[in-house]
Amino acid sequence: MIRILIFLLFVVFFAFVITVLASLDSRITGEAFGYNFDGPSGIILGGLAFLFLAAIYLTHAIKNIIAVPGKIKAREKEARRERGVAALTRGLEAVAAGDAADASHHAKVARRHLDDMALTRLLTAQAAQLSGDGVAAENSFSAMLEAPETEFLGLKGLYLQAMKAGERDKAMQYAERAYRLRPNAQWAFESVFELGLQRGAWRETRDALAQARRNKIVPADKADRAAAALLTADAYAAALTSEPKLALGEAEAALKLAPGMSPAAVLAARIHAGNGKTGKAAKIIEAAFAADAHPALVKFYDDLYKDEDAGRRADLLRKLAARNETAHEAALLEARAHNLEGKWREATEALEPALAGSPGPAAFSLMAAAAAGLYGEDAARPWLERAANAPRDPRPGAEGEFHFTREGWARLVREYMENARLAPPPLEEAGHGAMTVDEVRIMLAPPVKDAPGMEDETPAGEAAPADDDAATVSGKEETAPPALETETAVPEEATVITTVSPQPADAQSAAPASAASESAGGEKTDDGAAPGGPAGEDAADNPEAEKTPLTEEEKLARAAAAAGKTP
Repeated sequence: MIRILIFLLFVVFFAFVITVLASLDSRITGEAFGYNFDGPSGIILGGLAFLFLAAIYLTHAIKNIIAVPGKIKAREKEARRERGVAALTRGLEAVAAGDAADASHHAKVARRHLDDMALTRLLTAQAAQLSGDGVAAENSFSAMLEAPETEFLGLKGLYLQAMKAGERDKAMQYAERAYRLRPNAQWAFESVFELGLQRGAWRETRDALAQARRNKIVPADKADRAAAALLTADAYAAALTSEPKLALGEAEAALKLAPGMSPAAVLAARIHAGNGKTGKAAKIIEAAFAADAHPALVKFYDDLYKDEDAGRRADLLRKLAARNETAHEAALLEARAHNLEGKWREATEALEPALAGSPGPAAFSLMAAAAAGLYGEDAARPWLERAANAPRDPRPGAEGEFHFTREGWARLVREYMENARLAPPPLEEAGHGAMTVDEVRIMLAPPVKDAPGMEDETPAGEAAPADDDAATVSGKEETAPPALETETAVPEEATVITTVSPQPADAQSAAPASAASESAGGEKTDDGAAPGGPAGEDAADNPEAEKTPLTEEEKLARAAAAAGKTP
């Protein structure tokens, strides 16, 4: 519709121009090139306009004719480029599919049809990598360094080639150059960081980490943890080279970034303690313990005040425990404080939760000390056996010292950066050796010592009397749990004490085994013979059987032994 309207407007305009020219009454006369002319103004002007338009058209036509060869060449060039781009695309697909032969073929086609070699060098290098031609791949990647637009890709390719060949120094150079070229490249930072850890270049790695944090490649919290671990590694290296001032500065800088970095806390506290600043060392340990209760902190803190009296040490240990009351080590500190004060029962109560979790040698050793204080060395023996067999604390530095190799420090930096811990969790199941509160109390019961007269008086070759009250479980006869101790009333001249229960845990002597029971139906005489005389007559069946009368002193002694008391 619009085109029709434009056409109509053009026709109207053209008619208007012709009408104007035809309406002119004047004439134009003149002379040109020796010719005189004279004619109406409208015709002469119209002819001039027509000639002008015709000249424009002819000029445009001639220009197009002249440009035909160039257009043909351009079209051929475009066709070649399209074929080259198609070959490049198919070659990259072959690289992704791992088809080395197809990738090499398309790389050759792309080089033949594309004038821009930068586009084909990458494909050629990757095809060479797939086919195992390392020299051709390295040459292609090196050629890419000449063009600014492909320099970064060339550096990455050369880095990978160097890593594959085990040339870590060259790989580090390529990675650092790529990181300088593009500081926001993730792979470049990770390469510089990893190679720096492997070489033990803690300071250089820390500088790369700082730049990565500014470029927001690494989150701030992870960057702080990694920087703290790197500072700690550098501090220990400085301490080994007898540079305590530098070591102290880097350790304290690490603690500002990560207050729970226990290796840094132990090193800084040790240097301060060596300079006589015990209070400063204690504050560093306490602050680190509040963030992460590590056993190395506890050991150093205890050693720091080993020359103090027991009461003072106990108060200091409780002060440290109060900084992180929910930690496992806090319970051990409380128990150790009670042991120092001789409060053995309180120590065992403090250790019960620790033994119910994941007890280690320290918990069992403290319980052994408390048991020895309560009941003597014999009571401590089973706890010491458990301490010897308990799994050791898997955390690095659990024994109080941090002695890492270069690879060890590198692993610590990675783990602390990612997970805020010194090492991965152990493969062994947690809670091995855990005890319930009831098990702890049963095991803590005092040892039972044999009292005089507790020997088995059953004659050799003669079976013990049967118990009619034996309990039967699952078709097997077992002795039922004994009842409480009872005293059977008999005639005054033949009093007999009967004991059918185990002695109390805190008894110092056991009841005599020669006491007779009415339910058992037998009694031993003073000379060890069975009651009833030679005929073997059962005392229960023969009420008239003669019983040996007991003296008053014997009655009191046996009653006291049955009650678990010393007469």
